[in-house]
Amino acid sequence: MKKKLISGLLIAMTAAMFVCGCGKKEEAEVDVVDLTVPPVAAEEPEPEEAEEQTKETGHEGEAQSLLTGEWIAEEQTKERPLAMMFGNTTDALPQYGIGHADVLYECLVEGGLTRLMGIFDDYTQAPKYGSVRSCRLYYAHLATEYDAIYAHYGQADIAKSYLNSDAIDNLNGLDGSVESLMYYRSGDRPAPHNVFAKPDGIKAAIEKKGYRTTYNDGYTGHFLFTEEDQVTPDGQDVYAMQTTYPASKTWFEYDAENGVYKRFHYKKEHIDGETGEQLAFKNVIFQIIPGRVIDKKGRMEFDTVGSGNAIYFTNGKSEQITWKKADLKSPSLFYKENGDQLVMNQGKTSICIITSDSANNIGIYETAEAWKNR
Repeated sequence: MKKKLISGLLIAMTAAMFVCGCGKKEEAEVDVVDLTVPPVAAEEPEPEEAEEQTKETGHEGEAQSLLTGEWIAEEQTKERPLAMMFGNTTDALPQYGIGHADVLYECLVEGGLTRLMGIFDDYTQAPKYGSVRSCRLYYAHLATEYDAIYAHYGQADIAKSYLNSDAIDNLNGLDGSVESLMYYRSGDRPAPHNVFAKPDGIKAAIEKKGYRTTYNDGYTGHFLFTEEDQVTPDGQDVYAMQTTYPASKTWFEYDAENGVYKRFHYKKEHIDGETGEQLAFKNVIFQIIPGRVIDKKGRMEFDTVGSGNAIYFTNGKSEQITWKKADLKSPSLFYKENGDQLVMNQGKTSICIITSDSANNIGIYETAEAWKNR
């Protein structure tokens, strides 16, 4: 059976954003690692005690990633992530390196087309990344939320003042000193879909610009993660969910064997050209944000500051949630209906930004049969 968001539900969720529901069944406790709240200084363990605690969990020399909640090398968790723009038209496929993104955003840009932004804990994992495309202002705002160094090749005019300010560290292919170090064009596809970057070039460009390479003091990230894979929402079963993007028509299907949602677009599997593997995510969020066309080219603008509704998908289930963002530099935080911050499973996250006026067209299918017979 196909389910869709309805206006009444959206209004009700907004009203319930920070109010605990009365008479609801008590939820089971889960062990939560709160990566968004710095520990109280008086309660911090001594170095020896912290080391002993890490040994006991079997994660000596590791810490949890702010992007995935997974245990990785402790030094890597201190490194600023890289956010990179990817072209997302049929001429730009396949994309390379995108399967290594720990968080992947998709959002409309113009003419019904979308662009993608991958956020990487470690940009050295793939031999090359691309094709790299231009910036949209709201994507720059999203990169800022993650304290990320932002890689793009050009920009819409409306984004120039923000990119030229101190608000964001960016690697722009139109900057000659950066282009010569970081970007190159391949001969196997036409411009502008042939711009790529390699890890050594990214590193050299960051050094050339003198950008800070570790997280800003006090930065604590977007998400709360469980210590183990414990979160299964109370909502409906979800085998597949369909976005509202006119061109890519992105959708996800649940792989119960591996406990992930596999990503599809343009009527087929979304494949990383480097690995040949389909993109898959433990967590998927449809974030509903007001958007509007702002010029004759059909370019979009989104109100990323504020609050609104969203849907969280994981472990074959869904949950109606809300989001709130205080200002441009603050991260978007996600909340349950009772006002508690959302606790997510460890793993990669795909965030699809859906315009408010198209939210009622989101398709949610409980079973494979319902999806097949849609």
